[in-house]
Amino acid sequence: MARRHRRPDERASASGGERSETGESEEERPLDSGTVQSLREADPRDRAQEILRLQRLHGNAAVQRVIRSLQLTDASRDARVQQIGDRAEEAAPSGRLDKAQLYREAIEAELDGAPLAAKSERDLMQDNVNTIGQIFTNYQAALHQFEAAVESGAGEAVPRELAKEVLREAARDVFEPVLAAAAETAGEVADHVADGKGVTDAHPAEAPREPGASAPAFALRNLLVAERRRIAATQMRLLKGQVTFADAAAERASQGGEEYRKRLLGANLDLNALEETTHSAQGIFKTMMDRYKEATKGRAEVRIVLDAEWRVVRAHISAPRGSKLAGQLLADHSGSFDLNDLHLARHVVWEPAELAVCEALLDARGAPRRLDRNEKGGAFFDEFQEKLRDGLPFTRVLSGS
Repeated sequence: MARRHRRPDERASASGGERSETGESEEERPLDSGTVQSLREADPRDRAQEILRLQRLHGNAAVQRVIRSLQLTDASRDARVQQIGDRAEEAAPSGRLDKAQLYREAIEAELDGAPLAAKSERDLMQDNVNTIGQIFTNYQAALHQFEAAVESGAGEAVPRELAKEVLREAARDVFEPVLAAAAETAGEVADHVADGKGVTDAHPAEAPREPGASAPAFALRNLLVAERRRIAATQMRLLKGQVTFADAAAERASQGGEEYRKRLLGANLDLNALEETTHSAQGIFKTMMDRYKEATKGRAEVRIVLDAEWRVVRAHISAPRGSKLAGQLLADHSGSFDLNDLHLARHVVWEPAELAVCEALLDARGAPRRLDRNEKGGAFFDEFQEKLRDGLPFTRVLSGS
């Protein structure tokens, strides 16, 4: 059948390409998102056959558009996911717990929300890696809560080494179940999870201690900030590899074997169950605090004996691992520690003269709760109260039990 010649006005209107009856060119017609999604999830051989079929039905232009969409769907999503992983190393600053809720909200928009049965092995792997990433984020959020508890009084009598033991045991409790599930996905993923166990060895102060702030709580805060950074760095290394892990899962699936898919599905269910219960931020915080309370059982107080010149004769910390805390405080302060910076109950005994004794019980804030003296100490009692208002002295003598 002979082709009808167009009038000049028809040729001008068609200069942007062939148009359909609805006025859209082939280049402008929107793609069926279901077609693109099904092709992305298809086995590579099935995908190639389907593309050939589309070429026969719709021509080269349509097929090129499908191929470009497939490339954009995978490559641009992978790039965005990679960027989110790169940002995971930026640990949220102290007091900004909202910033610790970083990962799930950012990544969920990039992950396929299809039912598990409809997901490819590649998507299952990416889901699993990102659920592990969320558990790392939950761990950081729990450390934020732990830091707040320490600064509100729970860290006054706890030496850093004892806190490190608590954190080491908490990390083991959290990451061993995750490690078991991760081992079902890929050995490399499990290796990154294993790096989450342990505790940091370096805990420098990010800022000077404020005047009057608790010295033991300051030391513990520095430890917790450093531990958050360690966990964030471990999370970042895991997430930066997720595209590689997903590609490896797709390659392994293309080689056949239903058993691998079953393992990925099982790991997916296990990891999500953990993240929603014991491995939520609140669940991990409970694990930490339970271990912390067990390790710090017992009343903590300090007995301080001063001579007539207001110099320390004896200062002794009675607390779990009190000797460790005493040694830490002297070591952290070059051998001379300000007793006003130990925010524990303190029993102060001043011996201003032979057989004369003045005593005070100070609360954790340094406020007197009870004042007393013996008969010979009466002549020095007003002076004793004035000295207490001026503050306790520094000491080079500090023991503990």
